[in-house]
Amino acid sequence: MIISCPCSLRRAKMSRKNKTIPSVTALYCRLSIEDGRENESMSIQNQKSLLKDFAEKNGFLDYEFYVDDGYTGRNFNRPSFQRMIADIEAGKIKCVVTKDLSRLGRNYIEAGSYIEVFFPRHNVRYIAITDGVDSVNRQEMDITPFKNILNDLYSRDISKKVLAGWMARSRQGKFLGGPTPYGLRRDPEDHGHLVIDPETAPTVRLVFDLALNGYGTMKIAKHLLEHKIPITRVKTPVESEVRYYSWSGSVIGKMLRNPVYKGDHVVCKAHQKAIRSNTINAIPRDQWEIVENCHEAIVSREQWDRVQTLIDRRPPIMQGNRCPFYNLFHGLVYCATCGKSMQVRYEKAGRMDVDRITKKKREPIDKAYYICQTYNRLGKNACTSHKIEARDLYNLVLSDIMAHAAMALKDAEGFYRRLTGRLEEQYTLDENGLKRELEALTKRNQEIDDMFMSLYADKTKGILTEQRLKRLSRNSTTTRHGCRT
Repeated sequence: MIISCPCSLRRAKMSRKNKTIPSVTALYCRLSIEDGRENESMSIQNQKSLLKDFAEKNGFLDYEFYVDDGYTGRNFNRPSFQRMIADIEAGKIKCVVTKDLSRLGRNYIEAGSYIEVFFPRHNVRYIAITDGVDSVNRQEMDITPFKNILNDLYSRDISKKVLAGWMARSRQGKFLGGPTPYGLRRDPEDHGHLVIDPETAPTVRLVFDLALNGYGTMKIAKHLLEHKIPITRVKTPVESEVRYYSWSGSVIGKMLRNPVYKGDHVVCKAHQKAIRSNTINAIPRDQWEIVENCHEAIVSREQWDRVQTLIDRRPPIMQGNRCPFYNLFHGLVYCATCGKSMQVRYEKAGRMDVDRITKKKREPIDKAYYICQTYNRLGKNACTSHKIEARDLYNLVLSDIMAHAAMALKDAEGFYRRLTGRLEEQYTLDENGLKRELEALTKRNQEIDDMFMSLYADKTKGILTEQRLKRLSRNSTTTRHGCRT
């Protein structure tokens, strides 16, 4: 009888594993806007050619390209890089080759972590060709951290220059944000300049007129809803009527406070805490840097100032009694009509504190109830209250839990089958709903594509001008994506 030692068995298992998963060499390329699109030596094509020649000359014949075109090196949330990491963890890759260290990344902390910790842990060889880095040679690796720091400093310097350029253009009154403010649109001749949108600007004037007449933000929102004035320029096929017309008090408040409607431009409303930080700090309104008379105003400067005076005179919103009821169902109860979450409300102090029948003091849950937030904000024209007492909801859920628990104790196998059946049925319903939504969007996409072809045909025949074609194309693209303002 032959007995194999554990080490031999382990090596045999590892050998069989290596045979089933062939290892390849990962040739990783990356290019971002900060590297410069006109720099041919940094282009993706040049990187691929260099890496391919190196791999073939050095015997790395089984290779695969991983390319991230248009991704910054300051972080590692890149699709191809993450795919490469997943392949390394799966044991598919035994060597990673890049043009230089900066192609791997410019964040010296994370880049160093991959080179010094992650790659060695997974027995992956790392090579940076032009920097002369090869993890096989430890002497060459000693200088690698310093090169990573230089790459990081370069990235920081580029970020500062980009920010400085952005701020310089913003201080010239150029609009550099994303979606344009409601009531305005970009000038076709100068995208940094705003012009009045004739379709939505009257709504902005109406909002300011109502504010001057003493309307509060919620009253203005209800007025817009009653008169069917949409909150978006374009209604998507799957957007409900309520959300299409559902103005909120916060949206109205921001509109009334925005200097853009009197023709001014705010240079910056928020700033990033650090280069790699995801924390955004809002700049207080009294510290905003404003450039005046940058574009045509929708409302007069005098009217805008009068509205600000009225808003400042209003007393601050008084907070009601804090609800002592712990909301067990927070984020779980939704309105069946509009889809908005149900808000918990609490009766005023002193109102029916004692139960009329039992003469006992009522608990906090007996004073709480749920109500549709759309109805609460916009009234009966937007939705119905769907009011439900917190105690009733609690009892319904508790009885349902107890019933299922009793069923599970009585017939565990049958209960499991019924439960899985219900889950599968709900999954099927959700899947069918998503399919219908996808079909509607696909149909709309096809309609827009057909329209583009028709526009192009008119352009070639000379029926349509170049400027008109561009304008229609922009409107169609907005329709395709269902953009909001």
